[in-house]
Amino acid sequence: MISHAFTHAAKWVKLPQVVALIIGGLFLGMPYFKDLMTMADMNLIVHLGDVGLLMLMFFAGFETNSQLLLLELKDASLIAFFGILFPFIIGFLTMWFLGYGLLVAFVMGVCLSISAEATQAKVLLDLNKLKTKVGTLLMEAGLIDDILGLGLFIFITFLLQESYPKENILLAGVILAYLVGVLFRKKIHHKSHSPKKIEKIASTLIIPFFFVSMGLSFDYKTLLVSPKLFMLILAIAMGGKFLGVFVAKIFTTLRWKQLHLIGWAMNSRGAIELALAMIAFRIGIIPIELYSSLVVMALITTMSFPFVIGHMIKKQPKLMN
Repeated sequence: MISHAFTHAAKWVKLPQVVALIIGGLFLGMPYFKDLMTMADMNLIVHLGDVGLLMLMFFAGFETNSQLLLLELKDASLIAFFGILFPFIIGFLTMWFLGYGLLVAFVMGVCLSISAEATQAKVLLDLNKLKTKVGTLLMEAGLIDDILGLGLFIFITFLLQESYPKENILLAGVILAYLVGVLFRKKIHHKSHSPKKIEKIASTLIIPFFFVSMGLSFDYKTLLVSPKLFMLILAIAMGGKFLGVFVAKIFTTLRWKQLHLIGWAMNSRGAIELALAMIAFRIGIIPIELYSSLVVMALITTMSFPFVIGHMIKKQPKLMN
């Protein structure tokens, strides 16, 4: 009910739907409302959020132009590679110079380098831009980013001598759901309306839980912890992604304004980055000030992209082609 209320309010004030859903989660995450919910209620929202994430990625794959996937493979691979490399190196070196240990610096570098394609998928679906050149490139770069992120996540949990099969399975499921969506589109008649009807139902009943669960996991006390450190981490996270994407210009034919848009999209963070940060904090690898900064950074970068892409497309309708 709350997600629907925030979605309708968003339409009235012309706010992106993704942002409205995350704000709805933040609203539910306020201490008063959290106290009204049992742990079972919280877990139910998280589990429904996982299902919503998988459904979102399936429909994103279904709406993707499979022919463009092959055409954009080179550019997407370069953007994903440099988009991970630069935030990781800058994050690792910064944490090391600040006096943190090598393991802490490595974990922070990984957390700062991983993107989240689920937010991109929802925004592109809402704007009907998934079948464009840049839309396809974003999803493919995000998919490659997720594959690399899965490898890094497994490696980190191995170093920490911890096993988190749920997170590993969920991320693998995200990748698989997207690919199944692409293949499913090839198998059915293009004029079939059934998938569209299912997508509409899922977008109303299930998918919102994913974005609400992101906001729900936020603790307001984190706003009071090390604001200077948070600003530094935010600058590294965003600056590193933009630098990586802009370096890819050397090897691609993309225009600077398109790369600017892609940089904002690749700055979206989400489940895997938050999961890794939570694991590292829970077992005492990273202190509270680093964990808090990562959580706030993830929310800010994720909520920024819908505004930016809407503004840029409004000014340049053909930017995505």
